[in-house]
Amino acid sequence: MTPEEFERERLKSAADLDRVRERASEEPAVRSTESVLGPREPVKEIESIVPRSPEAPAWNPPAPPDLSPVNESWPAGGPRPSSGISTLLDGSREKDREAQVKFNADQVQLDNALVSWTAAHFAATHTHYDAAIARMQKRMDDIDTRHRELERELVRHVHDMARRIDVVLGEGEKGRVSHEAALRSIRERLRALEEMLG
Repeated sequence: MTPEEFERERLKSAADLDRVRERASEEPAVRSTESVLGPREPVKEIESIVPRSPEAPAWNPPAPPDLSPVNESWPAGGPRPSSGISTLLDGSREKDREAQVKFNADQVQLDNALVSWTAAHFAATHTHYDAAIARMQKRMDDIDTRHRELERELVRHVHDMARRIDVVLGEGEKGRVSHEAALRSIRERLRALEEMLG
């Protein structure tokens, strides 16, 4: 090989090495995530406005019974005369007995009304509490449903993120392997040039 040919080969090899070095130092073409992973799945919007639970019924206890009949019949008769004969003659004992009977009847009616009122009061209390507890349970069920939806959405996003990370790591590994292959090729060509020159 003449010195001119040798110089030509050396310059050609140097140009080839420069070209390979430039290609190896260039950043690999960045591909969009959509081209690798496909279109991004839309995020499922969970309704931000929670449907209102039905209002608990108003607390409507029954009205207490009327005490006026018993209170009006309480003073059973007027002042009593001092002598027993005059009492028998004017019939005040009979009036006292009738007043007492009326008072007793009013008292029994009041007792019965109080028993009914107490039972109705307890029934209204239980109805009100049952409605309030049912309303709270419905709200808790709504919260549980929203939490389950959020949990499913979070799991989907984590899986999507893991898939994307795997793709990025795979792309990085491909770039590393291609750079190593380019370096091996350069070493082999250098070795071949050294053998040609040596």
